[in-house]
Amino acid sequence: MPNEETLAQDYLLDYLGSDATLQGLINGVWLRTVPVSAPMPAVKLDILSREDLMVINLFRVWADLTILVRGTAESKSGFGEAEDWSEVEAIGDQIDTLLHKHEDNTSAIQIHSFREESFSDETVEDGKLYLHSGGIYRVRAKAV
Repeated sequence: MPNEETLAQDYLLDYLGSDATLQGLINGVWLRTVPVSAPMPAVKLDILSREDLMVINLFRVWADLTILVRGTAESKSGFGEAEDWSEVEAIGDQIDTLLHKHEDNTSAIQIHSFREESFSDETVEDGKLYLHSGGIYRVRAKAV
């Protein structure tokens, strides 16, 4: 049986990457690591936890994943100045529009997702300030 985690990752990369509204806000969707050469803003997916739901005879019902899905943009303000979160918040809002209460069935996977927590943060990398907005999503996936 195919690995539901990898199917879910591929599905999310394709699904988020094909949304015209989101694509108008970002320059790419990445799993785990955004390449240094990738232009910002971008969307990044990080698998936080994974567990299989099993029933009688070890029948696997689905893979139960928690995934941090966030938009990341370089701050246009200097350190110590009031940050403008509007760009990255628009990305986070579109992510939520796409993934909260989402269900789909493809030839490879049955999937549904919902947001468990909102997420916002800022990080400093190579002397640059990055803003993050998105959420932690519960994703349940079943290979078909």
